[in-house]
Amino acid sequence: MDSRHPGSMALLMLPALFGSQAHAHELPYFSVTPIGGYTFGGEFKDAAATTAVEVDDAPHFGVILNVRESANTQWEILYSRQQSEADTSALPAGNPADTVDLDVQYFHVGGTYVADGGLARPYLAATVGATRFDPDPLTFNSENFFSFGIGVGFQLQPMDRLGLRLESRVLGTFLRSDTDLFCRTGPEENLCAIATDSDTWWQWQTSLGLVFRF
Repeated sequence: MDSRHPGSMALLMLPALFGSQAHAHELPYFSVTPIGGYTFGGEFKDAAATTAVEVDDAPHFGVILNVRESANTQWEILYSRQQSEADTSALPAGNPADTVDLDVQYFHVGGTYVADGGLARPYLAATVGATRFDPDPLTFNSENFFSFGIGVGFQLQPMDRLGLRLESRVLGTFLRSDTDLFCRTGPEENLCAIATDSDTWWQWQTSLGLVFRF
């Protein structure tokens, strides 16, 4: 039987308690992660034809900012940009172009939950924000829609201030039904590249990022 006084036991536990709190305060407060990867998917179902307009798979680049909320949770800001092309040649005659160069940009805010672990820590991310479609030729109008994203991945932490982020993210953009996209108007013409009846537009991203913690 341990004959030590309870007060002595409490004193022995104090360094461990304060040590764990000090370690929590030593966690980096925020991080910056330049990312690059590949974006897949993106299909507009055309309302006037029995075909669909597909956006070509293409690389994307961007940046993720995280601010620590606790040892396991972070606020997150995401920006990514994909430069791609949409093939409209199969649509009915009268479309302004056979192809439309298309920049797809995501502006999102949300958060992440990072599980406990050692070198590799799995995490879940959820964000909401806006998707911006910028077509080229520039005479076509840009479009903005509400969107959301859900991502899963691993944070690799070989060093306190430097790490890697491996991620797969699904992105959904809410379109208005029976929406004309990428239109141009003027005194001589009123044309739209795509007339879609899609409700939700889906893409999937795989990304690799270098994490700088401060």
